[in-house]
Amino acid sequence: MKIASRSSRRRGGALGAGVLVGLGALAVGSTARSQERPKVDQPGGREGDANQTEVVLRTQFIEAYKAGKWREAMDTFGKLRTAHPATLGDKRLIFMQSKALYEAKETAQAATQLEQLLSQQDNHIEALYLLARIRVQSKEAADKDKARDLLIASARAGQFVLRDISTDKAFEAFLKEPGFILRVMNASNEYAVQQAGQHNFFISPLVPAKEGDTEIEVAPTTSADDERMKALEEKIETLFKQIVKLAEERQVEELITKFTELRQVMNEFGASGTAEVRKKLEKWNQRLSDLGEVQLSIKLQVYISEGNQHLRAMADAIRDDQYDAALERFNQISDLCEQMKAEEREVFHRNAEALYLRGKALADRARRLKRISEFKLDVTGVVVAPPDGKEPDSAIINDRIYREGDAVMDELEEEIAGLRIVEIVRSTVRFRYEDTEFVRELKAQQ
Repeated sequence: MKIASRSSRRRGGALGAGVLVGLGALAVGSTARSQERPKVDQPGGREGDANQTEVVLRTQFIEAYKAGKWREAMDTFGKLRTAHPATLGDKRLIFMQSKALYEAKETAQAATQLEQLLSQQDNHIEALYLLARIRVQSKEAADKDKARDLLIASARAGQFVLRDISTDKAFEAFLKEPGFILRVMNASNEYAVQQAGQHNFFISPLVPAKEGDTEIEVAPTTSADDERMKALEEKIETLFKQIVKLAEERQVEELITKFTELRQVMNEFGASGTAEVRKKLEKWNQRLSDLGEVQLSIKLQVYISEGNQHLRAMADAIRDDQYDAALERFNQISDLCEQMKAEEREVFHRNAEALYLRGKALADRARRLKRISEFKLDVTGVVVAPPDGKEPDSAIINDRIYREGDAVMDELEEEIAGLRIVEIVRSTVRFRYEDTEFVRELKAQQ
């Protein structure tokens, strides 16, 4: 039996004796119409049809979501949910539908769906953050409090909340609340203890004098000034004791906070400029020098923790097919590694190199998978050869006939570097791009 079409003429004519499985969008030429129509096998019977329908609806939903066609995505998800109720157990799809509802300004429905998702997984970072974004836009104070709590939970789950909200205007007011920032830092520290999560950058308490600074003549102090200076001095001594204790306990996040507070109090104390104050500052600066190794240790831990957070975010993004987000995280890893390499100690350089290599491996994978997702590979037919083994199985892909081992051509009839067909079965074709294999399903009949 011969099947003639535009694609068979490109290849050189006959497909050989076989059974055509699924025809899809293939345009069959006049030669095929003049003969008896080949028997068409449907993959899997009714169950196969149902599975194929689910695959098609899932694909349509994801494509509409990625294209920002929110209404289309919502409608497709509704069909998918009706035809396949088990879809409601797929947390990734549920979040994507919630995001589509949010982008389509259906915030009440989005919030309801996000709350249902969080009832299944209370540490779903993306759901926590998006629901916080919805709550913060409310005029009700209670909703804004809920937004704060959601962000705290997101930080506890591992999200880099302070960095993310710093570029999100919806949370601009929260960045002016020291109490909220402290809660986020403590929540991040809880995550760090459990899973080596992220932290803020280390802030050195030392503020060296600039060259050319001149001494300022200070007016005589009053009793009120004396009381204030005494209070500051006591505060500084208390902070030193707290820092030593926290260093022994390796409480990284609290140490960063205390070092920052110490710097501010010392700056305020030093503003008086008296000889007695300068003498005390010299003593305290010497004590800070003695804590230098502690500071370096903290700084290294902070760098490593933030790097691990970026790596985790990259892996999550790749798993969710968010390849651009993964690559953006790698850019942040590259910047972080440059900062680490600028440090004098060799231990920073070693850790920077290890972090970069791990990030690069994930970035290479993200680029590969992104390229694979961009391939237009429509499988519209599969020809199963007779069992005698004389003819290989064939597939009709992009209106062109291929066999196992063939390189795949692009629209300009040029070979796509690194892309080959590995295996052809009754309803799928398995490809390999570089060192990654993937499959494409037989396209559903229209």
